[in-house]
Amino acid sequence: MTFFQRLSYAALNFPTSAAGMPIFIFILPYYAGDLGLGLSLVGIIFFLGRITDIFTDPIMGVLIDKFPSKWGKHKHWIFLSAPVLMLATYLIFSPPVSSASTYYFFLALFLLYSGFTLSSITQLSWSSFLVPDYDDRTRLLTLRELMALIGMLCVIAIPAIVELFNTSLEAKVLAIGIFVFFSIPIMTVNALKHVPDSQKANDQSITENPFRIFFSLFKNLMLNKIIFAAFLIAFCMGLNGALYLIWMEVVIELPEYSSRLMLAYYLVSILGLWAWRQLSIKTNKHYAAAAACVYAVVILVIGFIGYGFIRELDDFTKLISVGLFIILYGFSFSGPFPLINAIIADISDKLSLDYDKNISGTVFSYLTAIIKLGFALAAMVPYLALELLWGFDISLGIANTESSKMAIFYIWIFVPILSYGIAAFMLFTHSLGRNEHKQIKESLRQ
Repeated sequence: MTFFQRLSYAALNFPTSAAGMPIFIFILPYYAGDLGLGLSLVGIIFFLGRITDIFTDPIMGVLIDKFPSKWGKHKHWIFLSAPVLMLATYLIFSPPVSSASTYYFFLALFLLYSGFTLSSITQLSWSSFLVPDYDDRTRLLTLRELMALIGMLCVIAIPAIVELFNTSLEAKVLAIGIFVFFSIPIMTVNALKHVPDSQKANDQSITENPFRIFFSLFKNLMLNKIIFAAFLIAFCMGLNGALYLIWMEVVIELPEYSSRLMLAYYLVSILGLWAWRQLSIKTNKHYAAAAACVYAVVILVIGFIGYGFIRELDDFTKLISVGLFIILYGFSFSGPFPLINAIIADISDKLSLDYDKNISGTVFSYLTAIIKLGFALAAMVPYLALELLWGFDISLGIANTESSKMAIFYIWIFVPILSYGIAAFMLFTHSLGRNEHKQIKESLRQ
């Protein structure tokens, strides 16, 4: 592949990430607060929207593996995802302010995540065909993550600029939606035109239960260790995102700097992406992914200790301290997931050898389904806990009780510490490295 072809493939992740990241940071607080749905209800709706969408993942994986088109195994699915994502983006980011009901929010979320399913599983399955080499696969998937980070940076930069003129959450959400809406067709058309695709079709016989292979993956210990690690990482990343604006307002009490500090977070994550990729090439993917998780735990522990010292500081000193913490924490953000995607691609090669057929679509549908479950729980669990156990009311802001404020702080810090710690152990004990994958690829060529 030429560099432009690689870039065109990776750029498909730009609009999906640009649309997905604001859901936690901006959309959920916007629907909960500005549109009056409340934290608990928004958390439940989000959970139901994602859980319902999870059931489409195995179907999508089977469809990718069994039904290619004359354009290849993947391109037609990417093409179909574009209009779905565009419609969902319009509905989510520009709701009718006076009548944004629970049904409206649920249907819009379901449509958005169905579009993500069409696009993301296809993209990941496509990578197995485009780059069969162990380290080259890491390079392509980290480039894909880089495009995701650029998409996130754009949608963080937009509200950071908007808040200089209009501090309302509604204005920020609308500006992000317009940007995402027009980026989807541009990136899609470019990839369809320039990226090669596999023309090899699997046996399309429907005499065999198409979901047998998917359910058999539940018994694979090697795969499930990585899947569980991905679930934990998704859960703590989603939790940090879902509580970020609330954390900045009622715990740190610097809400006016939230967008700019988040922009710094994603900027430094680009440097982290390069560092973790280099470590993976010098060692192995699973070691580098585990190291990123351990690093995140260390920074969170430092943040917990440091909070006791900064609570009574003046705003400027507090801003510098919190900004430094967010920058250091952001260095870990881009480490685990692109490496986990590459690890799953390697495992799918092994499974393709075991099953004597390419099942990359099915394997990645399993991964994405579990990751979605992690992200779904990440919003619902803390939102429900805060309202039901601590009586937190998002409309009160800093007027909430001290106990509810500290609950937010402890949840934001200690749940990720536990999740990242367990995920690191799972990744460190993974057994398919560079040499083992080389033998698998040689067997596949025979």
